[in-house]
Amino acid sequence: NPEHHILIDDARKIKKGVVLGDEIIFPLEQKDNYGRISAQTAKQVIIQKIREAEKVSVMSEFGQKEGEIVTGNVQRIERGSIFVDMGRAMGIITYEEQIPGEHYKQGERIRAYLYAVEETPKGILLKLSRSHPKFLAKLFEIEAPEIAQGTVEVKSVAREAGSRSKIAVFSKDS
Repeated sequence: NPEHHILIDDARKIKKGVVLGDEIIFPLEQKDNYGRISAQTAKQVIIQKIREAEKVSVMSEFGQKEGEIVTGNVQRIERGSIFVDMGRAMGIITYEEQIPGEHYKQGERIRAYLYAVEETPKGILLKLSRSHPKFLAKLFEIEAPEIAQGTVEVKSVAREAGSRSKIAVFSKDS
């Protein structure tokens, strides 16, 4: 790479016999105008990089949990939506994804189905549901070892969240 040659030549002016991948420590020139503004800019760049790294980390953590049942604490209820504290991210159960007749209090633990992980300007938003047909299938998986082991397969779920549900199962094992 021609760029590397230029950098290597510059590096050899500081330390003779230097090769690609070596570390060079050299003093920065003292300047009096590195003031507050420079420090502020550096701080903002560092904070921005930390936020980006955090976002990537949270995305991968919850990306793996997509399609699973997750647990969190009710933080607040706003305009019919339940905001759930999931630790490193915020979950939301919109009115449509709630079970009619269910009411939650602040601080209460809640289980829901994580159906989407979204990046928003405010951070990662986890879309949760308690009325999703797969929520029921996953609950059965937790409760019935035969489903968890794969002996019994959930073929279909018909659900009227809050009133009744039907689950169709199949097994190759007689």
